[in-house]
Amino acid sequence: MLLRRTALIFGLASVAWIAVGEGGEAPSLELVYSGDRKGKVQPCGCPKNPMGHIGRQAAAVAAHRRTEIPGLYFDLGNTFYESLEVPAVMREQWGRRAAIIARSMARMKLDFFVPGPTDFAAGLPGLYRLMEEAKTPVLAADLVAESGRPIFPGLLYFNRGDLSVRVIGIAGFQPAVEGISVRDPAVALRESLASAKPADLTIVASHLDKKRARALARSIPGIDAVLIADHKLHLIPDTKAGSVVVGSSKEGKHLGRLSFYKRGEGPYVGGVRLRRLRAKAGKDTAAAAELKAVMKGNTFAYKIHGLGEEQPMDDVVGGWVKSYVHFVGKWEAERGQAPPGYSGEGDFVGAERCGLCHPDALAQWKTTKHSHAYDSLVHFGQQLDRECIGCHTAGWRHPGGFSDPRAVGMLKHVQCESCHGPGKHHAQTGNKAMIIRGKAEAAFCETCHQPDLETAFTEATHMPQVKHWDD
Repeated sequence: MLLRRTALIFGLASVAWIAVGEGGEAPSLELVYSGDRKGKVQPCGCPKNPMGHIGRQAAAVAAHRRTEIPGLYFDLGNTFYESLEVPAVMREQWGRRAAIIARSMARMKLDFFVPGPTDFAAGLPGLYRLMEEAKTPVLAADLVAESGRPIFPGLLYFNRGDLSVRVIGIAGFQPAVEGISVRDPAVALRESLASAKPADLTIVASHLDKKRARALARSIPGIDAVLIADHKLHLIPDTKAGSVVVGSSKEGKHLGRLSFYKRGEGPYVGGVRLRRLRAKAGKDTAAAAELKAVMKGNTFAYKIHGLGEEQPMDDVVGGWVKSYVHFVGKWEAERGQAPPGYSGEGDFVGAERCGLCHPDALAQWKTTKHSHAYDSLVHFGQQLDRECIGCHTAGWRHPGGFSDPRAVGMLKHVQCESCHGPGKHHAQTGNKAMIIRGKAEAAFCETCHQPDLETAFTEATHMPQVKHWDD
């Protein structure tokens, strides 16, 4: 529930790059970043407002650069591949997506990149090739070769506006690659800081989880912010360790925007504490005085910006993605001899056969979007995309169904057996025990209607649309 509420709260944020300080005060610096993309270059097209497209991210970064707000632009890893293991049948598809992401990073002119575990899916040479195409420095102070030599630089300096900034990259994980080991992040960070020249801001960009990031910030003084990108959403800034600890979005759906307002020395105050002070200031003189004192010092603001359909598209990057979609369809269509379409020879019988005994349920199903779910794939030219077809058909990758997109046959659309399981033995015997599921449950529906894909899905609003059973 928290995930869904968070998505609803932040998913509508706009990419209008305006100052967010008191009285329109411009930030001293903004960090604009992404992370945990998992190889996605475009969103699932099913939600009401599909969030995330790398072309929208490129347009948003370009728009921010056109403002007068000093910025750093970067990515926090788990970017190029969905998982460390690349399925053989998906190798060509995932490889092309990784190349699009790398070219897009070069077009965005990102300042740096911190790798995540899945970025090593093609090995260290594969990551080197991608980053050469991305033209983006890699930061990871804690990753070393067997000799102890650093694999990547650990520290970079930037001058943005009136501020000097030093950024230390911390991977925080053991790559699944021979010849690379991970050092203790705290040791690597201390060594980097010991040899570093002073700067106005010290940022740690990492693939740590929240607990380890907070511990790192607490144990090492002088860190202004720790950015994290593990598999969870951490969209509420944490300042319990004295530094700003905050995460990124998932699958390229949003951009993070962390704004710093430097007015002196000391830690940056913001987030929940600042919101509470502002809420109390109008009613409580002590809170008003505290707020006034806080606003004379350093503060920060954090927002995430949804990359929905209302956002501009970088036409060049958008063209690369369209070419990729065309490639997937062509490659699947021409990949060896096409198998015959499914026609009932396996464990699935199809909706029309179910309707012989359940005519009312069949009639109701034909009034729903489920009954023409496959058509939306055809509309977007993605009916042969293995990553889409499972939620628009019945029997995908089931032993008694089909495993080649070209063999969908009579199993197009979200049919009875998509939810109730294969019906062959039930149809032959009439035995209700031979059907896997009776009444549908929202938890099962959310395997396709995922909260982070379609934030509008709820049991109360959607289940009545497909209800064909007695309570």
